Amino acid sequence: MFQGIFLDTQDTDKRFAELMSTQGPQGLNVTFEKPRELLTQAQQIWERQPDLVALDYRLNDTQNQQSLNYKAGALAQQLRDCVMESVTLDFPIILVSNKDDINAFFDNVTANNLFDHCFSKEELGHSSNTSSRIILSLVAGYKQLIKKWNHPERWSTLLGLSDSEKIRVGYQAIRELDQLKAPHQVARDILHYVIDRPGLLLDQDNVLAELGIAKAGKDVDTLLEILHQNFVQYTGIFSEGWTRWWSHRLEEWGKALCDEHLGNLTARQRVSCLNKKLALNLSPAKSRWENHSDALFAFACDSCHQPTEDQYSVAIYDPLPYMFVRSKRICWKCVETGEFEYQGLEIDEDEESIVEMILNGEIRK
Repeated sequence: MFQGIFLDTQDTDKRFAELMSTQGPQGLNVTFEKPRELLTQAQQIWERQPDLVALDYRLNDTQNQQSLNYKAGALAQQLRDCVMESVTLDFPIILVSNKDDINAFFDNVTANNLFDHCFSKEELGHSSNTSSRIILSLVAGYKQLIKKWNHPERWSTLLGLSDSEKIRVGYQAIRELDQLKAPHQVARDILHYVIDRPGLLLDQDNVLAELGIAKAGKDVDTLLEILHQNFVQYTGIFSEGWTRWWSHRLEEWGKALCDEHLGNLTARQRVSCLNKKLALNLSPAKSRWENHSDALFAFACDSCHQPTEDQYSVAIYDPLPYMFVRSKRICWKCVETGEFEYQGLEIDEDEESIVEMILNGEIRK
């Protein structure tokens, strides 16, 4: 069984260690501890070689018997520095704290990059099964990374790709990850740019958008199970915690099923084919801009997450380190309503003229 540590100053929060734990020989046992002086704490954790470290944000809480002058980021930095000397001992570090502290954490870009994931205590209390699955996936993923660290073809193994798929997914671009020097750096970029961002993989919103399917319609779960049976679903590193689908496999599956690249069909035509060939009762998605289903949907809007046409979208300012990541775009409807601003998104300067015409009413539905 894997062993983890949860550091928090409050005795009343011991229960979160249990909520993060999972049963079984390949499960995770998380123990609760109170923090000590920074360097002493970092050294003691390193000597124990845990499989996971979970930290509350405010390790300097004055209710602790001894006054500590550091927060979670400082301890995480010490632990990450230690790993650079011996990458085989690397492990995931997560943040488990209150909602307000999570918001403060996100405002600190440097600290943000030190953690693999963060959970609010409220979230962990309400969805412990989902959260514990994600946490165990992080632990298992690190073990896979370390095991394959010096393997010449580690990416095809870690991502679950066959030799014939390498060209299809731009394997050379994936190998840009080889420039990273430690498992936690690789894990961070896989989580940020492969799991969290559409490109190589798609989340459910983008799968449904590419298939032209309304999210609230019938038989969506049945369709997703069919995709799983046809090996479209991603089964590589971290897949136990995050359900994703291969973009290239979805494209090939759709073309084989409908005898046409789905991007050339309207949502109505795509769904008609899927319903006929799979005996389903799916509903076609409607364009938020044109309010009909005769739309050539390409992706899910990064603001409202609804199916969106490329021609009725604008680019978001989104500097990216890897070629395999899809740049963010939002639909014209979210521009018109201003919804995107609540998501913290910023329009790319090259799109400002289109945005002005939408807001001035020069471009209308």
